[in-house]
Amino acid sequence: MLTSFPSLIIKVIRLLPYVLIFNGTLFLLIGFYTIWSASSFISRATDVELLVVQIESKQSDDGQLYRPIFSATAPGGEVLRYLGNMWVSPKPHNQGDVVSGLVDWSSGEMKSVVMADWSKWFGTLFASLGGILFVVGGIFIWRMRRKLP
Repeated sequence: MLTSFPSLIIKVIRLLPYVLIFNGTLFLLIGFYTIWSASSFISRATDVELLVVQIESKQSDDGQLYRPIFSATAPGGEVLRYLGNMWVSPKPHNQGDVVSGLVDWSSGEMKSVVMADWSKWFGTLFASLGGILFVVGGIFIWRMRRKLP
């Protein structure tokens, strides 16, 4: 059975609130996971001074992305290097900078305070956007169901 174009538009509009709720839930989960991950790292990490050994860069569709390589001296005197998996723009540090940072000695993970704060901010942004999408979708569904006889 063929559907007319106006009928298709109405079906899409009626489906939109469910898409908002689904995406809102997804964004909330990603945001909460990011916040939890950053907060748990910050709570188990030790404050240290990190040396930015090198800055890697790569081209993306939206421009240049950067990833710092950090080094820190462990309590035993051993120098550890860490190449993270977080690519960011703009460039957070320059090669040779000594920055305040955090190190989890058990895993060897290192982040500058700036990048750890950025992770929490990103998670908060995602969770907030997810909450807004979820509420807007819920309001539309509630209003649609109230109008039905």
